[in-house]
Amino acid sequence: MEEIYKTIKHFGKVKIDEPLQKHTTFKIGGNAKIFITVEKVDAVIELLQYLDEKGVAYMIFGGGSNMLVADEGFDGVVVKISDKTHTVVGNHITSAAGMTTVGLARVTIDEGLTGFEWGVGVPGSIGGAVRGNAGATGGEMKDIVESVEVYRNGEVSTIKKEDIAFQYRDTIFKHNSDVILRVTITLEKGENATGLKQAMEYLAYRNSTQPQGHASTGCIFKNHEVKDDRHDALKDLGVPEEFLKNKKIPAGWLVEKVGLKGKEIGGAKVSERHGNFIVNTGNARAEDVEKLIDEIKQKVYDTYSISLEEEIQRV
Repeated sequence: MEEIYKTIKHFGKVKIDEPLQKHTTFKIGGNAKIFITVEKVDAVIELLQYLDEKGVAYMIFGGGSNMLVADEGFDGVVVKISDKTHTVVGNHITSAAGMTTVGLARVTIDEGLTGFEWGVGVPGSIGGAVRGNAGATGGEMKDIVESVEVYRNGEVSTIKKEDIAFQYRDTIFKHNSDVILRVTITLEKGENATGLKQAMEYLAYRNSTQPQGHASTGCIFKNHEVKDDRHDALKDLGVPEEFLKNKKIPAGWLVEKVGLKGKEIGGAKVSERHGNFIVNTGNARAEDVEKLIDEIKQKVYDTYSISLEEEIQRV
C-alpha cells in the first residue's frame, strides 16, 4: 500500500488507519486502511481510474448516514467525495454528489423552487440520497431527479431518470458498482417564504417523531409492502386497516408490536421513541447492532410471517 499511498496523496487529503466511527452518524466502525477526502469530482474520476488500474479495493463514502460499518473496518481505500459545488439554471439544479441533502434543500428554497423542502431533515449526502431513493413525509428522490452522472468501468456516463429503476428505497445503484458523481434535479417555481415555512414544518415533525440525543443511522428497515394475498391474514393478526389499505406497514409499528422497543444488546438499543431506530448509547459495536437486527427480524417473522428488509447498507 505504500506506493498507493504516495500516489493518491496527489488527489486529496489522506489518512492511514482512520477510524470510520469518526465519520459515520452511528459512531460505529473499525478503521479504514486508507481514507482519502477528495474535494473535486474531476479528481475523484482520476483517482478511481488509478485504483481500478491497480486493482485496489475501494469504497465510496458520502455523509456517513444509513450505514453500518463492521468492527473490522475496511481493508482498502475509502473515498469521501466532499465536492459541494452546484449550478442553478432556471428550475434545474446540478449538484456534486458530496453536497449534503440538507444543504441542497436549502439552496432550492433560497432559489424560490419547491418540491424538495422535505430534504431539510434528511442526513447524509445527495449522492447517497439518490442511491437509496431517500424520502420523507411523502416525498422521494425519484420525484425530482432528472439525471445522474456516474463513474462506470473507467468512464463517465449520464443516466436518465427512466434508467435508474427507482423503487421504494432502492435504485440500480444499490445493485451495481456505479459511483454517483453529480445529480441533476428538476423542481417547480415557488415562493421563498412558503418553501421555508414548509421546510420548518417538515423538520419539526421529524424532530418530534425521531430519537434525539444519541447517535443513530436513520431507519434500520424498510416499511413492509403488503401483497394482496396477505391482506386477510394480516388483518386477522391485528394489523390496522389503514396500513393494509395503503399497502405498507411501518417497520417501527412491527418492532413495537413484538415488544422490542427499548431492547438493548451491549451499547446498542432499540429507540423507545421510534421502533425503526437503533441508537448508540455510547459504546456500541457493529456486532451489537447486528444481533439486535437479527432478533427483530426473527420475532417479526415468527409473529407476522413478514421478512423485514434492511434499509441500511452494511460495510
